[in-house]
Amino acid sequence: MTERLPAAIGILGGMGPWVDPLLLRKLLEYQAALGMRRDQEAIPTLVAQYPELIEDRTEYLLSLERGTPLENPAVNAARMARMLVANGACVLGIPCNTFHAAPIFSRFQQELAGLESVEIVHMVRATLAGIQARRIGILSTNGTYLQRIYSGPIAERGLEPVTLPYAPPPERHEEPGPSQNDVHEAITSTQWGVKSGREARAGYPAARSVLKAAARRLRELGAEEVILGCTEIPLALEQADVPEVTLVDPLDVLAKALVDAYRRRRAN
Repeated sequence: MTERLPAAIGILGGMGPWVDPLLLRKLLEYQAALGMRRDQEAIPTLVAQYPELIEDRTEYLLSLERGTPLENPAVNAARMARMLVANGACVLGIPCNTFHAAPIFSRFQQELAGLESVEIVHMVRATLAGIQARRIGILSTNGTYLQRIYSGPIAERGLEPVTLPYAPPPERHEEPGPSQNDVHEAITSTQWGVKSGREARAGYPAARSVLKAAARRLRELGAEEVILGCTEIPLALEQADVPEVTLVDPLDVLAKALVDAYRRRRAN
């Protein structure tokens, strides 16, 4: 008979790996704010980090447009989810905004159909539920931008999404200031982007410079708040970098939602 671990929060990690420790820290910070004072009071947390099994979400979405689809990242993510649930996870979070694109997240839900013992926290919906502004800027990868993961629901609520100009490579935008493609590079460049981790010790100076300029440009375009719509962005950009506009971090929202969901389920 296999021994079952106590109920836990489950994290579907590896999308990307540098983000997972940041989410774990945010989970603990929120628990401390709620009164946690001893090691033994911390909520059990399981993290599945298998990056090589999860296709790049933006690349997958682009492959759909090309008509040559890669493997849907949802399939192996669902395998990881079932493993976490089998070992005690009663709530699940996925710290990747692009994973919440409809072609991926809907397949993920289909793969887990009938698995009623776990609650899946939808990071994007939870983030938008707490938005107060009417004009909302978005920093993200091109996958999140093109799939309108944030801008679509924002517009549906009668609010105004504020985004940077985008031109499909190899075209170039002609408007002043940083573009959506520049933000994407700041996240994904294998030479200096946040995902590469190559400038982690120095605080990602090149990526930080681009992201600061992009957030300020969104403010100039009228954004009252800016959603950090890629979970790697908070590694390089902090509120102190752009005090003139409020930054909304979906990782903060996800951490709180996971803790609240766990406590609610354990109380019932």
